[in-house]
Amino acid sequence: MGDAPYSYWVGMDIPADTNAAALADFNHFYTNTHAREVLASNPGFVGGARYELAQDDARGARGPRFLATYDIENEAGALGYIARNDGPPEGRPKYSEGPQAWQQHTTLWRLMWRRILKVPERSAAGAAPYIYLIGMNAPANASAAELAEFNAFYTSVHVPEVMAANGFERGLRYQCLRAFLHPAPGAPGFLAIYDIKDQAAARTHMQRRASPQTGASALSPGPLVWQRHDTLWRLTYRRIE
Repeated sequence: MGDAPYSYWVGMDIPADTNAAALADFNHFYTNTHAREVLASNPGFVGGARYELAQDDARGARGPRFLATYDIENEAGALGYIARNDGPPEGRPKYSEGPQAWQQHTTLWRLMWRRILKVPERSAAGAAPYIYLIGMNAPANASAAELAEFNAFYTSVHVPEVMAANGFERGLRYQCLRAFLHPAPGAPGFLAIYDIKDQAAARTHMQRRASPQTGASALSPGPLVWQRHDTLWRLTYRRIE
């Protein structure tokens, strides 16, 4: 993930029986044509990355197979995209039709995020090859004071503890600015992204996720409002472009 203050995400699936040749066509078109058209057609979009799901949520399938993230340099770019989306069809960008494999995709997520926390990388090795995503909601009936307490704990205590406990390279927090599309029960209000430095670290992380340890947690329990949060998904993605 880049350093931009806003990010637009698209998550999609393709048919499970897509063969290797069709998958190659899909990825080539997505990376070399569609993603470039998205960047060129939307002012303020300044970069992007593509990911493939490496580990779904253990509670059931909750993550799209492919995730594209687009960095947006400022609020004007984010709000401009929202305005075009909500405006008449003739004001929206037109994209290339693509090969058959592309035409068979199903879009599951279209989400706009505003960054509320960035923790600097522990190293300068470049873009992380894996990311761990946690989407959650604060309690629906939380007061303004409770929400402030929730965010203060999440930012100042929980994120640093998660990074230290797992050896993650960087942590970021986002708040959902707009959910254009997400399956029921809806998009999470908050997102945390943790960078995983390499394949070995990702393998260890996913093994832990697949076989969680019993016993006391090394993480602070937090205030009551934190203890009432609802985690919608925990997903690990591998960067592919």
